Amino acid sequence: MTELSNQVPQQLEILEEMADSYKQAIEKALSRLPVKNGVINIDSIWVETSIPYEILNVLLRSEDLVLPDNVERINMKSNVRTKEQIRKSRRRRRRKPRSKASKPSKG
Repeated sequence: MTELSNQVPQQLEILEEMADSYKQAIEKALSRLPVKNGVINIDSIWVETSIPYEILNVLLRSEDLVLPDNVERINMKSNVRTKEQIRKSRRRRRRKPRSKASKPSKG
């Protein structure tokens, strides 16, 4: 039981260190991303940093994140479609050309 109680603080320490390094990566990436009307999209941060979306969402909502001067806010709504949102294409299939034998003869 004492081994388990010793592992928990170590794991929390590791998670805090990872969060700090992720936060630094986000802050560095924010300065390189295009800003439109003072807004940066979460998808562009996700593409730039490759940080998992769930972690990125939590870190961007934290109050201690330092934003560049030209960034007023971060748009948290993602435009990435999930598998459930992707539907089959509704394009019509092309008809197969008829073979020469099945064409009616003129004459």
